[in-house]
Amino acid sequence: MTATSRITTVLLVGAHGFGAVHLRNLDRLGSRVQLVALADPKGGPEEGFGSDVPSWPTLESALESGIRPDIVIVATPTNTHFALAARALEAGSDVYLEKPPVAAMGQFTALLALQERTGRAIQVGFQSFGSHALSELAALGTPTSVATWASWTRATAYWNRSAWAGRRSLDGQPVVDGVLTNALSHAIATALRIAGARRREDILGIELELYRANDIEADDTSSVRVTLADGRVVAGALTLASADSSEPVIEVRTSAQDVSFSYTTDDLTYSDGRVMHTGRDDLFEEMLDHRDLGTPLSSPLIDTGAYMEVLEAVRTSPEPTRIPATSITSLEDRVAVDDIVDWVERTARAGALFSEIHAPFAQPAPAGATEDLAVDGHVVAVRDDGSGVTATSAPRPFLHPVRTLGGVVVTDAHPADHDWHLGVSIGVQDANGTNFWGGPTYTSDLGYRWRDDHGRIETVASSRTERGFTSTSNWITSAGTTLLVEETSWQLHPSADLRAWTFRTRTTLRAGDEPVELGSPGTHGRAGGGYGGFAWRFPTASDVEVRTANASGENATHGTVSPWIAFSACFPDGEATIALTADDARTASDPWFVRVDGYPGIGSALAWQEPVMLDAGESVTLSFRGVVADGRLTDADVAALLGIAT
Repeated sequence: MTATSRITTVLLVGAHGFGAVHLRNLDRLGSRVQLVALADPKGGPEEGFGSDVPSWPTLESALESGIRPDIVIVATPTNTHFALAARALEAGSDVYLEKPPVAAMGQFTALLALQERTGRAIQVGFQSFGSHALSELAALGTPTSVATWASWTRATAYWNRSAWAGRRSLDGQPVVDGVLTNALSHAIATALRIAGARRREDILGIELELYRANDIEADDTSSVRVTLADGRVVAGALTLASADSSEPVIEVRTSAQDVSFSYTTDDLTYSDGRVMHTGRDDLFEEMLDHRDLGTPLSSPLIDTGAYMEVLEAVRTSPEPTRIPATSITSLEDRVAVDDIVDWVERTARAGALFSEIHAPFAQPAPAGATEDLAVDGHVVAVRDDGSGVTATSAPRPFLHPVRTLGGVVVTDAHPADHDWHLGVSIGVQDANGTNFWGGPTYTSDLGYRWRDDHGRIETVASSRTERGFTSTSNWITSAGTTLLVEETSWQLHPSADLRAWTFRTRTTLRAGDEPVELGSPGTHGRAGGGYGGFAWRFPTASDVEVRTANASGENATHGTVSPWIAFSACFPDGEATIALTADDARTASDPWFVRVDGYPGIGSALAWQEPVMLDAGESVTLSFRGVVADGRLTDADVAALLGIAT
C-alpha cells in the first residue's frame, strides 16, 4: 500500500450542525478515509452517509469501547473544544479542531503543551487559510495595513438555538459566542494571517469596542484595531445585526496596489480593475496529506495564536454596550442597526473604532482639549486641538462648532461622508508624501487609495489674546519627524451690523531642515481637485447660494480667483451666510475651492495645479478675513463687512 492510498480512520464528534458538513466531506473523500465512529448525544444521522456508523453519546464512551481513530474531528461548541481535543490527543489521535480552537488563552497554552508532549498534529478549521488567494496576496509583498468588514443578518431564533448561543460564559466556563469570536471569526483570523500575524508574539496591542443590538450577553456588532509588533494595523468592523447580508471583505493595502478579498468566494478584486477567482485546498484533506506525505499544515494550532490574542481580549473585556433603541429597526424576525452596512465599512477602512468614526450608536470618542471663543460674551466658536481625532483623519486643530450670533451652527466635523472633514481647519493632502488632510490619498496612477501615510498636527504652544488666540503646532510626518512648524492666529470681532461677527486669521507654515513640497490631488493630475490649505466644512445645507464677486453657482465659482466668496444657505438651525476674502496678495492669488452637490464646503486652494515649493527654513502664509452672519447677506453687505471697496 502506498502512502497516498493509506486509509485513515476518523471519529467525528458532533454529527449535527456543522458536523453535517464534515460528513459530506468525508463522503467525498471516499476510500482515503473510513468513518469508524460518531460521538453525539443526539446520535448519528438517520439516513445518508454515516447513518450506519456506530454512535456513542460522548467521545469518552467511544474511546472506552476500544476505538482508536487516526483523526478525531471536533465540530462542537467552542466551550467544549479544549476537553475534547485534549482527550483525543491523550488517546493518540491527531485532531481536526473547528474554529475558534478554544475559548480562553489558558486553554490554548495548555493544549499547545499537550500537543508537544504527545507529538500529535492539530489543524484548526479556519477554512479560508486554504484559499489560494493568500499566496496571490503574499506575492504583492508585505501589506502596509489590512482592514476587514462584514454585515450579516441573524434572526432572533439564531440567538435562541442553544443554551450557549450569544453567551460570554455558561456554567462558569468561557463561551465567547460573539461576532468577532464565532460567526465572523474567519474575517479577523484571515486578516491577521494576510498581514503576517500568526503567533501571539506578532501582536503588540488590541483595542476593542463591543456592542449588542440583540438581547444577548455577547457582542453582535463590534470594531477592533490590532497593532502588530512592527507597528502595522489590522482593523475590523463586523456585525450580525444588519438588515441584509453581504459578502465579507478584506481590503489589503500594499505598495504595489490595493486588493479586496472575498474569503467566502476566494475572489480577488485589484485596484487596477482586475478580478481573479482562486480556488482553495480543503483543510481536512490537507491533514490527510500531512499524515501521508508530510505536507505542511496551513492552519496548525500554534499559528492561531495571533487570533487567540483577539479572542482573549474579547473574553476579558467589559460587557458589550447596548445599542440605543433609537439606532435599531425591528424587522419581522430580527433587529437591525440603522445604516450599519456603511458604518462597518467606513470604520474598518479608516483603521478606526466606531466611536472614533462617530457612529451614531457608539459611545462618545475622547475629545481633544477645547476652549471657547466669544464675541461680546457670546460663544461663537470652540477650538479643538485635534488630539481626539482618529489617526486616519489626520489629527489637527480645528474650530467646531462655529455659530452665528443667533446660534446657527455653520460647521460640521466628522460628517458621515468624509470623517476627516473637521469644521474650519488647515490641512494639505501631500507634504513630502505625508497626508495632512486625512482619508484616502490621491495617486496619479490609481486614484484614491487608503495608505498608511497620515501625519498629525500637534499644538505645542497656545495662548489667549484679547480677541482670540495664537498657537504653534508641529506638522509631524507618518515617519514621526517634524516637517513644518505652523504659527496660527485668530482674532474675532463684533460688527456694526448686529447680524454678524467678523474674524481675521493668519497661518504661516515654515519648513524645517529640509525642503518641502506641498501638493494636492490637483497637482497629481485630478482635474479640479486642488483642495488643501484653508477649509470650511458646512453642515447639511439646502437652498444654497454660493457666489463670488463676479460669478454664482458651484460650477462657475469653483477654481476661480475672486476678491471674495460667500456661501448662503438654510442650515439645520436656520439661515446664515459665511464669506471670506484673502488678507494678503499671495493668498489672493489662490483659487476658491467650492462644493455644493457632493457635500457643502468652501476653501482656498493653496496648491491648485502646481505644488508649493519651500526651501529649508522658507515659509508660506495663508491669511483671511471673514464674516459669519445670520440670514442672507447681499453682495453689498458682504463687501462692506469684509472691508472691500466696491
